[in-house]
Amino acid sequence: MRIFLAVCMVIFATTSFALQLNYQKGKEIVLKNNNLIQAYQEKVKSSNYRYYQAKGGYLPDINISETYTNTDEPATAAFSTMSQGEFDMNYFSNELADPDSVENYETKVEVLQPVFMKGKIYFGIKQASGMNDIAELTSERIQQKVIYNYTKAFFGMSLAEKALEVAKKSYERTKRYYLMTKNFYENGMVVKSDLMVAKTHLLKNESAISEARKQVEVAQSRLQQVLGIDEKVDIVWETPSFKTDKSLNKYLQTALSSREDLLALDERLNIAELETKKSKFNFLPEVSLFANYKWNESDFMNGGAEGATFGAKVSFNLFNGFADYNKVRENKSDYLYMLNMKQDKKRKIKSQVKNAYYSIKAARKKLQAAEKQVEAAYEALSITQNRFREGLVKITELLDREVDVRQAELNMYMAEYELITGRARLLLNSGILK
Repeated sequence: MRIFLAVCMVIFATTSFALQLNYQKGKEIVLKNNNLIQAYQEKVKSSNYRYYQAKGGYLPDINISETYTNTDEPATAAFSTMSQGEFDMNYFSNELADPDSVENYETKVEVLQPVFMKGKIYFGIKQASGMNDIAELTSERIQQKVIYNYTKAFFGMSLAEKALEVAKKSYERTKRYYLMTKNFYENGMVVKSDLMVAKTHLLKNESAISEARKQVEVAQSRLQQVLGIDEKVDIVWETPSFKTDKSLNKYLQTALSSREDLLALDERLNIAELETKKSKFNFLPEVSLFANYKWNESDFMNGGAEGATFGAKVSFNLFNGFADYNKVRENKSDYLYMLNMKQDKKRKIKSQVKNAYYSIKAARKKLQAAEKQVEAAYEALSITQNRFREGLVKITELLDREVDVRQAELNMYMAEYELITGRARLLLNSGILK
């Protein structure tokens, strides 16, 4: 019993436990952990705060200040004395020209209320709202791209593992062929060159296994990066539920109405239009209200004079070197730039959707053909094996059939990978990869 427990402990200590991961569970981890997704989510929060900053432009600006001065300069001293309510004819006649040092503590509360700021606040709020929408659309687009990259990484690792399995099976078969050839050679049935050919193929398969193992580790690293984890992952096969059974026109319509990057360009176009309107408002006056309350005293918090001031300010720019005029023209050009960028983006999206749509069709046919090629390759290998045992063919022909089988299996798995990722790419290009 003790020996059994000791063996169990050794096995437990030496076993590397990995995260068992199917496609859906992995996607949930990606949405939770991926740093790129988290970064753009924070960008959305940032743009939301910027929107509230813009809305705050309608609220009054309130400041309070405390200023201390000590002066014997006649004009400043006289002003400080008047502010404290202590200026009289005796001071004017006897002390104004050569006053004693005057200390003054001024407490001031100011209020500035914008009324009309040439549309800066109004259009600023609308533009900030548009930028917030752009941030949300960009974040959603990034999330879809990350899911697509995760799909490629997940099934890329699955492909690498299958390629390793194919290499191992090919090695085992080649090893049997080598041992058979060695037996034939020892019995004088084949020449030494045949034995060397078999050994060469065996060594090639050993090298193929090493390369396949490297690719598995590389694929593992890529998957960990997308998942945002460092833990070792074991793939549990799960066919993704990518439905791509709609017509091409339907996917084109969906893309043009749902693609987040295109919708973001629409928002940028609106912002450019608002900027043009805002620049035209520069020809109008700027209006604001202001008020302040002052308390001046010779000793801090020890009485003094106080008073309030209220007023309104209207500012009208008569000429600024045609800056406002050229600003309008600049913004109109920016608007036309965004309009052309949008049209170019629509054409690019159509091309992406068509490419993905027809790639799926090609991948389906490729997979069907690859499956048939695997069947044919195995049948040809079986026939050649029997003929080799009977001494009717040389080892080189048998090894050629073995290479055909290995390549056919690899082609089949690659076609399967292309079909899965092609479906994901079509949904991504249509803006509906969830």
